[in-house]
Amino acid sequence: MPLISGIMKVKSFKGGFDKNFCYLIWCEDTMEGAIVDPSTEPLEIFEFIESNNIILSKILITHTHHDHICYLSDFTYKYPNITICGYNSTRKSLGNNFLGFKNNDIISIGTNMFTILYTPGHYDDSICFWSIKNRIIFTGDTVFVGRSGRTVNPYSNISDLYNSIYNIILKLDKNTIIHPGHDYGSSSTISIFENIKSSSFFSCNSKEEFIDVMDEFEKNR
Repeated sequence: MPLISGIMKVKSFKGGFDKNFCYLIWCEDTMEGAIVDPSTEPLEIFEFIESNNIILSKILITHTHHDHICYLSDFTYKYPNITICGYNSTRKSLGNNFLGFKNNDIISIGTNMFTILYTPGHYDDSICFWSIKNRIIFTGDTVFVGRSGRTVNPYSNISDLYNSIYNIILKLDKNTIIHPGHDYGSSSTISIFENIKSSSFFSCNSKEEFIDVMDEFEKNR
């Protein structure tokens, strides 16, 4: 029997509260798919799923800020048996079909595997979904194109964010493509290498320098 090694396909949908990205991902061999953050109006997504015969099995939640889960009920209504995947200690209840994961756990989408990376800082239930094989990572609001997420809300912590970025995400393969939770940058995606090269947020030499960069950003918003 030949080895199945289907490439993970990614389609982004933009909308929601503030240039949110919702991602539809699927395995091209098995056609099993998942949603990353149900944050945009779902009609177009439903139509794409049906017209391409994608078998939607999971919803992956990067964190439970309202703008990232605001259309969750629409998906669970249409797909009542779908599994909702997120950090095992979420701030908000995600329903009866919720399955919690911890750092370094694995989620399968068809023949593709995603590693869960626990990345608190922007929010304390933030996780990233990282595919080593496909060199992609869904970072939610932890890392955007050109800057990091903010730490101005309850349950955010700048020291945790620094650790999540510098000791976890930036240590991955530098060719890994970042798929962020919002369209805040000069492009919709970026490699880790290019983000480090082009942004002061990702080229700091210490946590104190990172805090200074964040403070300067907040002053000039």
